[in-house]
Amino acid sequence: MKKRKELIQQYETIINSTVDIILKRFEAHPEYGFIDTKFDLMTGNDHFSTEDKASLFRSGKVIYSWIQGRALESLAGHLAASYGEKERILPVLRSVCDKMQRAGEKNNGRMFFTLDTDGNRIYPDGSPCKEAIAGDANYSDLFVSKGLFNAAYVLGDKELFAGSVNYFKNTLIAIENHRFVTDQQPFDPANPVTAQEGKLLQGPFMIALSGITAAAELTEDEWYCDCGVRFIERILDIHMKFDQGRPDFFEAVHPDNSVWVENGKLLCDPGHTLEFLGLAQKFLLYLETLHRKQDGKLLDRCRELFPKLLEHTFNIGYSPSARGIIKSFDVISQTPINQDMPWWSLPETIRAAAENEIFCSCDQSRIIDLCSAAFWNDFTCKEQGYFAWQTRNKEGLPAAVIPASPDIDPGYHTNLSLIDTICLWNS
Repeated sequence: MKKRKELIQQYETIINSTVDIILKRFEAHPEYGFIDTKFDLMTGNDHFSTEDKASLFRSGKVIYSWIQGRALESLAGHLAASYGEKERILPVLRSVCDKMQRAGEKNNGRMFFTLDTDGNRIYPDGSPCKEAIAGDANYSDLFVSKGLFNAAYVLGDKELFAGSVNYFKNTLIAIENHRFVTDQQPFDPANPVTAQEGKLLQGPFMIALSGITAAAELTEDEWYCDCGVRFIERILDIHMKFDQGRPDFFEAVHPDNSVWVENGKLLCDPGHTLEFLGLAQKFLLYLETLHRKQDGKLLDRCRELFPKLLEHTFNIGYSPSARGIIKSFDVISQTPINQDMPWWSLPETIRAAAENEIFCSCDQSRIIDLCSAAFWNDFTCKEQGYFAWQTRNKEGLPAAVIPASPDIDPGYHTNLSLIDTICLWNS
């Protein structure tokens, strides 16, 4: 227990410092109205006001919808767990909700990866995006809808809550009907993210689980429980294979559910697998409290599988020499593909392991301790507000690689994962 208390102290140092800086940056120019994490840990540069054309994508003129949606969910989650100051957080939530609602109104109820400050769709270089938004939903819709309803609940805004829960529900329906099309724009050539015809990813189903758990709890509508069950079952049925007894998890399939092999490789993103475990177990721990007879088979299946999937994925993903979790791994050859290590997979794994101890009655101290040490000692920039390097390379050095957005994490991957872990341990 002493070790866990020390880890909680480290986690809370990160949480308290980073949320304070996020709020201070908002308070420095409240008229802007959006979350501003537009600084570069590698160079120490603050890009908010930059006029450099080459750095425009980092500036305050380019709004990343993912970041705004994640920030809403993050700050609402901080308040729900009694982190951060309510009188500072509520005005931020109100402002960002208003801005994103207006952006949605300008875009027929939809979102896009990058916007200008008036809510118009643009590309990261600032040029206007005139193409129609593809599909019925995208990642920006997913992040913003779940951010809005979490924030609306904290704000006590019943009208916004009802509207944004419905927005989220429509996004879930689009995901399940394969009408979801990624809107992510690429920043890293080693991490291909643009939409490909017929490529169905597990990502939307997995990311939706955090919102499904929250919506189920806040609305008490069992539709969300049934949806969460279907999403988990789909991932386990279609995105896993068991060659030689190994529980290998992979990212993509064809519409007929056959595996998506590209250039002779079947891609696993170990961080995504570990994130799935964390979000799935959080949902299942809630589902258990409802004592629904129809859920017993899935609960038993996951209790049997998840400790094995956690250990196997951690073992193939974690680099003992560089102390991080690699970006991608080939299931066919059982060898690494991209050995860059994004920050977010470590706190997500800490949460997954902490939940696994409770959900599956397993000791996951080895994984928790290794991830915590790597995150605190190797990723956390203590001289820069305890934010984490976005990426470290296979040598373990900070790398100028943007995982998804140049904006720094607004407490979504890092703080929400650590807050959930602390709450589990304290309970």
